[in-house]
Amino acid sequence: MALANLQKTLGIRAKFITMLAALGMVALLGIGYGAYTFSLRNAMHEAETKARIIDAYIKASRAYFMSVQRPLISELVEKDRFYPEIMSGFGITRRTVDMIDAEQLKGFQFRQVSTTPHHPPDKADKFEQDLINKFKADPKKVELVGTTLRNSELYFYTSRPIRMEGKGCLQCHLDPAQAPKDLVEVYGTAGFDAKYKDGDIFAAYVVYVPLAPAVAAAKQQALLLFAAGATMMLLGLLFIYVFLDQRIVKPIMELSSRTEEVSVGRNLDKSLMSSKMKDEVETLARSIDRLRISLVKMLKRRKNE
Repeated sequence: MALANLQKTLGIRAKFITMLAALGMVALLGIGYGAYTFSLRNAMHEAETKARIIDAYIKASRAYFMSVQRPLISELVEKDRFYPEIMSGFGITRRTVDMIDAEQLKGFQFRQVSTTPHHPPDKADKFEQDLINKFKADPKKVELVGTTLRNSELYFYTSRPIRMEGKGCLQCHLDPAQAPKDLVEVYGTAGFDAKYKDGDIFAAYVVYVPLAPAVAAAKQQALLLFAAGATMMLLGLLFIYVFLDQRIVKPIMELSSRTEEVSVGRNLDKSLMSSKMKDEVETLARSIDRLRISLVKMLKRRKNE
């Protein structure tokens, strides 16, 4: 009811401006949401690209270690000796990634996680345990990607399974009695499982790429676009308001005032037309002016009679 009364009291300018403002706001919200969604999609794509670059490096590094370095090292090092810096695939990969400049991988996280690790910091958390279980449930799956929250921050992640690859892996993870003595002295008897078989999935690589900066940038871009659009809309509405006032409302008000004078018999010989009346308003004024002329003629005839 109140809205209906408000609409009755609003003039042409106010109604037209209100309608345009409402439509403009809907358009701005749509544009802002679209810009945010588009920017966020690009950020996700960029995060995935970065994660795959790191993942490709890690995969190639481990493949080179397993196929080239480990056989050579095994021939050069005594059987019971174990040097993590040159003989542990986990250790070499972890130390290599750790040496990359923190500014180049700011916020990134790389994890090699296992359910039974030798190195306690490599223990999988609940989320990472779920990843390993998914790889075990579907051994043909070679990668998992998506987003997750870590410490209340949003990350894009990519993960690959790690398998037992031949006697070299089994020797270090199957039985403490068969493992190099140095390994047991360094890590103790944790990280061994007599149930391991060649080809078993027992761990996973996980690369975490922070999305908070990208999300913040997407929000900022959407807000800037919304603010720019709102400014342009306000300027446009102001221009339309002035245009309506000068070209439509004032001429109509002038025509209304002159028509009211004619209706009470004043200034009957004065034309209703003015230089302000253009377009359809001018057409309306001409029609009313013809009515005024007809009325004047009729009054003169009646007076002469």
